[in-house]
Amino acid sequence: MKFSYRFYEGKFLPIIPISLTENGKLIQMRAYVDTGASYSLFHAKVAEILGLDVEKGILYELVVGDGDILKVYLHSVTISLAGKEFKVTIGFSKNIGVGFNILGRKDIFDKFNICFNDKDKEISFTPLE
Repeated sequence: MKFSYRFYEGKFLPIIPISLTENGKLIQMRAYVDTGASYSLFHAKVAEILGLDVEKGILYELVVGDGDILKVYLHSVTISLAGKEFKVTIGFSKNIGVGFNILGRKDIFDKFNICFNDKDKEISFTPLE
C-alpha cells in the first residue's frame, strides 16, 4: 500500500493515516513514520480518547535531544495500518515536543517491507508473511 507524503510546516514528510482501537473505541489519525524511533510515541490525549489511564502503563524514561528526560507510558494497543490489524506497543506522554504522532520501529517494522521514495514523495508498506 502506498501513501503520499503530507505537506507539513514547509516540507513533505512521510505522515500516513492509521487507526487505533482499544476498549471498543476507535480513533483515526496520522503519524510520522520515523526509522530512528525505537517506539511509537503519541500524545497522552490519544490514550485518554481510547479509554486508557496513561500512567497505568509501563514507565519508560526517554532522553531527548536536549538531554531532558521525557516520561513515556507504554501500552499495548491495536493498530490498523496498510490493510493489516495487529497489536503494537505505543508510548504515550503528556510532554511531547513535536506537533505530530510518531510511528516507530517496535512491533511495526518487522511486519512490513517499508520503502521511502523521497523523489516521488511516497512511502509504501508491503506486508511480510
